[in-house]
Amino acid sequence: MKTKLMRAAIAGAAAVGIAAGGVVAAPAQAAPVGPVDLDLIGGVYCAFGKPGDPWADSWYMVRWMEVTAYGRDWPNVTLQEMGGAQQFSPLLKQGEKLRIETKWFGCFPSSISGYTISSDVDPLQNNFGFWANVERRGVDSGSAS
Repeated sequence: MKTKLMRAAIAGAAAVGIAAGGVVAAPAQAAPVGPVDLDLIGGVYCAFGKPGDPWADSWYMVRWMEVTAYGRDWPNVTLQEMGGAQQFSPLLKQGEKLRIETKWFGCFPSSISGYTISSDVDPLQNNFGFWANVERRGVDSGSAS
């Protein structure tokens, strides 16, 4: 029973995190909020290799998130993928970036979500994000002539 409650709590927290990331996903792709900002961007995409590439690069998927420091140096910056990797910088200098990237063979629907934070106050509008490579398309119900 205790295990079921723990799993339910974790699933609920993940759902809230993904929903919150989805709400702010569009601003996270926009320009920085202000002249002094930590800006989080990311993406998920599939790619095909070129002739001569190793077979492991013939068809692959990349998931990535990146935070950039704008306007000043930022102390104690953390870039955290939800349920995944973490990058930390004791001092992220102006214009520098922290990046999390995963790449694997094959391509299928996937997503990446996460956040960035610093020990200093930062506009939070673009510090959370959710990106996916899934596109919903409507069913064409047109009639054949």
